[in-house]
Amino acid sequence: MLRKDLALTAALVGLAAQTSPALPRAAHREAQKITRIENAYPSFSPDGTRILFQSNRTGNWELFVMQADGSDVRQLTDHPAADVTPSWSPDGSRFAFVSDRDGNEEIYVMNADGSELVNLTRHPAGDSHPYWSRDGARIVFNSTRDDGENDEIYTMDADGSNPERITHNEIWDTYASLSADGSQIVFRRLLRVRGPEGTTFNSEIFVMAADGSGAVNLTKNGHFDGWPAWSPDGSQIAFSSNRSDVYQIYVMKADGSDVTRVVASPYTDVRPQWSPDGKRIVFNREREGSSDIYVVELD
Repeated sequence: MLRKDLALTAALVGLAAQTSPALPRAAHREAQKITRIENAYPSFSPDGTRILFQSNRTGNWELFVMQADGSDVRQLTDHPAADVTPSWSPDGSRFAFVSDRDGNEEIYVMNADGSELVNLTRHPAGDSHPYWSRDGARIVFNSTRDDGENDEIYTMDADGSNPERITHNEIWDTYASLSADGSQIVFRRLLRVRGPEGTTFNSEIFVMAADGSGAVNLTKNGHFDGWPAWSPDGSQIAFSSNRSDVYQIYVMKADGSDVTRVVASPYTDVRPQWSPDGKRIVFNREREGSSDIYVVELD
């Protein structure tokens, strides 16, 4: 049978060569991608069954939720302003996010079904990247409210009261994430590097006490390290780094040791977040002008 199939294939190829007219040589052309749909900032629900994310699939940045396998996508917000960087509350009943619907970036909360919107920050400066404490009592976030330009890390009660600045860096401190017991905060710090060719910038991952004291550089690497996220048990930190030429997802112990690359790809992989059981990491993969959501199973 195999010989007969091969003979038939050869005969068909020969027939095609005899009957098909010669085609002119194609000119060298580059195809241009014209769609730019992005799905970004994914976050697992506390029970691990859903993923919250932002997308511009409607032509505007809105918030969506889907099952953890990517099915059953539902839109949660619908507003002319941009709604971005969502974060689940620990009990899954609400989520915090950023919107400029009042004229500048503010942090809002709403119920998981998209109802009962509340502006928590109500400040003329830019407030961004909210992250809940595991007990749901506090939210850590970025703000430029002290000088209008420099992002620092703040905390506030879950109802928006008692905002408190906890970092004082000459340039940005961003992407804060609280440890499971609430005693520490891991974050990205931008540093000035002065050398013979002038001043450049580097991004490192730091950890500090929840009150902002005792900041320690965990990565101490010449490349950009960012987007840190505590594992659910507090023993590891996931992050993204361009130390392998393109941004990839890495995991290290909470003290900065045993750095391991999770996924090796030629694409830009950023913004990792853990599943509640610590067995998966969801992240963004950026390629050809678009951003999509991927999940990797850990060993």
